Amino acid sequence: MLINRAINLSEPGYDIRPVIPDSMVRRYTDRIISLLDQKAEIERRTYGFEYELLPTRPLDLDDMEMLYRFFSQSGFDKSGTSFIYSNGLSVAFEPGGQIEYQSPPLFDDDYNTFNRILNSMERINRNIYNELDIKYKGTDYFPGRDKAPLCLTSKRYRDMHERMLTCGTRGREMMKGTASIHLHVSINSSEEVAQYFPLLLRLASDKDFRMGEKRRDIWDKTDPSRCGMPYNKSAAAGPEPVIGDIVRFALLADDISNSMPFYLKEDISFEIFLYHMTTLFTDIRLNMKGPTLELRTLDSMPFDQFRPKWVKFISALNPHYQDKWREEMK
Repeated sequence: MLINRAINLSEPGYDIRPVIPDSMVRRYTDRIISLLDQKAEIERRTYGFEYELLPTRPLDLDDMEMLYRFFSQSGFDKSGTSFIYSNGLSVAFEPGGQIEYQSPPLFDDDYNTFNRILNSMERINRNIYNELDIKYKGTDYFPGRDKAPLCLTSKRYRDMHERMLTCGTRGREMMKGTASIHLHVSINSSEEVAQYFPLLLRLASDKDFRMGEKRRDIWDKTDPSRCGMPYNKSAAAGPEPVIGDIVRFALLADDISNSMPFYLKEDISFEIFLYHMTTLFTDIRLNMKGPTLELRTLDSMPFDQFRPKWVKFISALNPHYQDKWREEMK
């Protein structure tokens, strides 16, 4: 079967794509809208971040074992593949040994909690260096990591690592040599996807939040079926076309386990589709676990440079707190 597949749907003028049955797009769109509205129990909006830092040297599985022991012996509780600290901070790792800190949900006036979380991250990094001689740095990219060991061995990452040999040209660099900061805003209903998506879309191209040139080049050449920012629907049209765009892009993206467009798989369950959505590398991602919208363009950086970014992020989504945050951060 000959399929005209998009190399990158975000490229100007590129609109050749397979025709997915509207009924399939509608079916998954309706399920997501229904699920979002079922989860709409949050009385107050929350915000959060995932903060990746790169090890200054390539790590291997022995290093990872030392890190796992460090967290197990340092007062953290194990939860799946993550370690949870008493203040709600979560710690996990990426395929190149990148450490990933995930904040607990934060309210828009959580000045003190935000600062405590960042102070905890600084202290943990310092202790890792003192005890394990592993130094983490807030930076966007270290060259030459494509051939570094794969530090996570689950099927998800082994499949993705293998796929990166046959799609794009820089996927293994993305997996093991880049670090980013993802910014989250909670979604209380399907209507809010249409409300907040355009705001995040604007921030994705803002000079303070867009990817730097080095990391952008890597992402654009990582996995053509699942990278970029292909959503164009106007918020004025409501949630259906916005979420429909998200669904259509996900259906076009290759399944990482067999490298075929997802919509061609047989017997696709909704749960499998939601898992597939977590494998996409779009600049903005709908995460159904929260549910949240994630802005994924910000390059990693030193902690002191992140504070003004956080102020601007909160202020863009809730202008009421702009002056309060700026005063607190002085």
